[in-house]
Amino acid sequence: MLIRWLAIALFATLAACEAGGSMTPPPPRAVPPAPLASAANAPGAAQASGRSTTLAPASAGSRRYALVFGNGAYAHGDALAGAPRDAALIASALRERGYEVLLAVDRDLDGMREDVAAFEAMSAGAELRVLYFAGHGFEFEHANYLMPVDLPAAIGKLDRQAVRNNGVRLDELVWTLGQGTPALVAIIDACRVAPARGLQAARALGELSPARGTILAYATAPGRVALDSLRSYGVDADHSPYSYFLASALRSREVASWDQAFLSAASIVMQQTHGAQQPWMNAQVDRFPQLGALPASTDPARAGTTTLLGLEITPERRAAGRYWARQAQLARTLAQDGSRTDASLEEQAARGDANAALALATRSWERGDTADALRRLEGLARAGHAAARTDLGTLLHSLKASDSEGHVARYWWQLASAQGIGEARAKLALAGNGDDEAAMMEFMRGLVETHEAFAPAGAGADP
Repeated sequence: MLIRWLAIALFATLAACEAGGSMTPPPPRAVPPAPLASAANAPGAAQASGRSTTLAPASAGSRRYALVFGNGAYAHGDALAGAPRDAALIASALRERGYEVLLAVDRDLDGMREDVAAFEAMSAGAELRVLYFAGHGFEFEHANYLMPVDLPAAIGKLDRQAVRNNGVRLDELVWTLGQGTPALVAIIDACRVAPARGLQAARALGELSPARGTILAYATAPGRVALDSLRSYGVDADHSPYSYFLASALRSREVASWDQAFLSAASIVMQQTHGAQQPWMNAQVDRFPQLGALPASTDPARAGTTTLLGLEITPERRAAGRYWARQAQLARTLAQDGSRTDASLEEQAARGDANAALALATRSWERGDTADALRRLEGLARAGHAAARTDLGTLLHSLKASDSEGHVARYWWQLASAQGIGEARAKLALAGNGDDEAAMMEFMRGLVETHEAFAPAGAGADP
């Protein structure tokens, strides 16, 4: 059966219904990405009128390729300073996954066409192609256009003829790159309202129906804004929310396939932006492709602490695990507080207190009202609450059931594990082949991470 996901924005709707609006302050990410140096200064960068295209070769035998555009040097007051940084970040994350990446920064129309032709040639026979675009994009006359940097006027003043003459049609680009490969992933980090990413406007970047074997992922839903910087939400990162958290997912060893990466990024973006940005995806595939294996880390900055069992835990997973352990403990305390009535907890949850919502789910579970517990946990889980995802997986597993979308326990444990939850990691291992050496090692890592999450602050660097 073909998989067709028409609106990951369902997360936000469920979050508003079940958790009462915005969630608790955003947690630390389990695997925050590190930015790549400017592409214009990268070794081997080909210069063209102050713009650059960089080829980052992958390991020998790679059949996964990515074409990454970052257009930000728009004239006439339409510049997007973050787009080249976002493109470089995604290119770096894909390179770590073994993709051969063509990174194109601040390209004019001729340059974009040249890059597409070069990418077609270099990726002939690919098992998977990836297209990423950060920059201005919008719809004119039912056609979606990605805009090069050499526009003749301010974007808000472009007429239809100028758009047709100067823009790159997304449907034609997707069709071209989809030829000769069994799978194409197209990722568009552009505003879906015209004329500018991050600005208010009138015409939305419209829906494009993908061909079989194609996955289309947008930074935001139709008619919604794609934010240009996380700094608007107090995060010290000069990247768009979508690119930042997608790169984070790509760098997580717990995220194995493209659907997991998109789900992880979507849930945290919606939580981080309090629903202002809602990532969206549309796909026509029988099965989502795997991301590719990550190499062993050699970066001292990413090195973790070694436990008594000799197992390494990265600082990011330790910080994320401890954050969620605190949230789970707060919810447990609320659930056990006899002075707190269900009605008072409902009021707290309606004001956006996720721990109160989780406490209500816990009470329902403990008194045997599994239907209500599932409903509440599913709402929190879809909003990105890692502790609720773990509990939802556990409840589904005990009931041998699935949620309203047909997902079973492993699905939610995978997402929770990607957010740094050791308990979910251990349960995933047990749900597989417990006699397998790799599964047993994963189980031990999960136990160690669970212990570290609840360890006293003095036992390690508390985030």
